[in-house]
Amino acid sequence: MNGKTVVLKIPRSFLRYYRLPSDVVEVEGPEDATILDLIRLAELPEVEFGIAAVNGEREYLSYTPKDGQFVELHPIIMGG
Repeated sequence: MNGKTVVLKIPRSFLRYYRLPSDVVEVEGPEDATILDLIRLAELPEVEFGIAAVNGEREYLSYTPKDGQFVELHPIIMGG
C-alpha cells in the first residue's frame, strides 16, 4: 500500500484545551487522504478547523496534500 506522511500544524492556543504533546503532528495516511482524513487519523478535534494553508495558499479541508507537505490548520472563527 502506498502512503504519505504529512505534517499538520495546529494553533498553539489549542494546547490549552486539548492534551497534545506538540502543536506539530506528523500523520501517516493513504495517498488519497484529504486534509480532513488526516485530521481524523491524527485524532484531532475536526470540528475546530475550518480552513488550512499549504505552502502559504489557502485550501479547503477536502484538499489532498502530497507526501511531505506541511499543512497549517486554522480554527473556525465565530462572531456575534
